Amino acid sequence: MHRLPRPSPALFISLVALFFALGGTAFAVGSKELASQPRCSTGAIRGVAILNAGPTGLDSLTGTYSSAPGLFGYHWSCGGGKIMVRKPTDFPGVEIKFVGNSSSNAVVSSVALGVPYAGSVSRMPDGSFRVTMGGSNSAVGGPWQSQINVPFMIVLL
Repeated sequence: MHRLPRPSPALFISLVALFFALGGTAFAVGSKELASQPRCSTGAIRGVAILNAGPTGLDSLTGTYSSAPGLFGYHWSCGGGKIMVRKPTDFPGVEIKFVGNSSSNAVVSSVALGVPYAGSVSRMPDGSFRVTMGGSNSAVGGPWQSQINVPFMIVLL
């Protein structure tokens, strides 16, 4: 008859550690009370806007701020104020303002499917954010150029 080898001390210690690890995780998951994060608190997302400017594109924006619903695929601000967008004459991009939102940090990303565009965002002294989107004008690699009609998403942190 073939006997099983005697378990080593290392195997015993690893099984005990596994038992406590799984037990501790199960306890933590079962006893954790999920609390919602306060709006506009540090570390929370403070605003989101997806700009697509409807069927005419972002190029149809004027130099006057607008909050027309057709400009946005989605928009939300923790401060509850309007979200407005415009195309300034002195800048190859757009400015977006989250009224009543004191956030100073934002990230931007293209929402154009299948097309690799890049973007940059900077906060202006009046609280608005300037967004520039860009990429190549062709399907093949080429020089980076500002692209005004690229839909994008901005997230305020």
